[in-house]
Amino acid sequence: MSGVKWAVADTSDRATWDAFVAERPEGDPLQCWAWGDAVAPTGERPLRLVLRDRAGRVQAVAQALVRRTALGRTVIYVPHGPLWRREASDAPAILAACLGALREAGRRERGIVVKVDPRAVPGAPDVGAALLAAGLHRARHDLQATTTRLVTLTVDPQAMRASWHADARRLSGRASREGVRVTIRRDADAASVAAFHDLLRETATRGAFRARSAAFLERVAAGFAPPGPAAPTGGWYLALAELDGRPIAGMAVPRVADRAYYLYGASRRDPGLRHAYGAYTAMAVLLARLAEDGVRTLDQWGVVETDTTAADASWAGFSAFKRTFGGQPLRHPGTFDLVLDPLWHRVREWRDRARAERGT
Repeated sequence: MSGVKWAVADTSDRATWDAFVAERPEGDPLQCWAWGDAVAPTGERPLRLVLRDRAGRVQAVAQALVRRTALGRTVIYVPHGPLWRREASDAPAILAACLGALREAGRRERGIVVKVDPRAVPGAPDVGAALLAAGLHRARHDLQATTTRLVTLTVDPQAMRASWHADARRLSGRASREGVRVTIRRDADAASVAAFHDLLRETATRGAFRARSAAFLERVAAGFAPPGPAAPTGGWYLALAELDGRPIAGMAVPRVADRAYYLYGASRRDPGLRHAYGAYTAMAVLLARLAEDGVRTLDQWGVVETDTTAADASWAGFSAFKRTFGGQPLRHPGTFDLVLDPLWHRVREWRDRARAERGT
């Protein structure tokens, strides 16, 4: 695009960066500066590209995570990005410039492929067609959930509860009668994060998935919690449901502008907790608190609908739970590959298929 220049952002760009993410309806925590800082110690180095026009206005940003692979090569991933002014009259040119910047920066990083994963926006055109037209192709595997639900929040508690399934109203009420109490932490309290991580680790063992470390959760909480660097456009909510002083369920929810995101959820399933329903009352209290604080939507961050034929069976339980709180289904375009080195990319694809066939 004529007149647009890209640069690698540094810490002096952080406030401008987060403000752009907050103003974009498709912007979410994975493109916030704090997320890049949180994942950096895990081996995914953030590379932040910003595109500005002649007047210095930001037109696009891309927080890319650079992961080293064999023989000094890298794979580069842009989680829920890039972000660009999709509504602009020259949006195709802005996107082309953004992809060009990713291509150039990726080659400097000895990249094999840049994987982009932009979000959908309700009622807006699917950007997947634009990515295909730009020469990208659908990846073999999606790196984020492609289906979710957006729950609309209102300060009228009766109206909001009326939008829930009867099970959500009934079970959240029963949990309260059983003595379950919910606390909402908006700060990066280490003890609360540790308690939630214990729940998450137990849930991961039960569900056979990998849980993020406690240190990672602490970095995310510190990065998003006010008055952290992300304020006032960011925020952090950690809901913990307790029975007799013992945590039994919880959810970690970062905020970007007036949008919140159900990033992680966890619960215990001891026999004695059969009728506690901690997750239901935690969600009910959390939704009310978010609404009070001016949040307009909660992204449930991964929900399989009942008519999905090829769904992972392991998603059934938490998807059923999330659907009881209503919301409008939303499908994202999925992951697309911008291939930088065709030969290495073919080798990598062959290796991944071979591993899948062996079940390793």
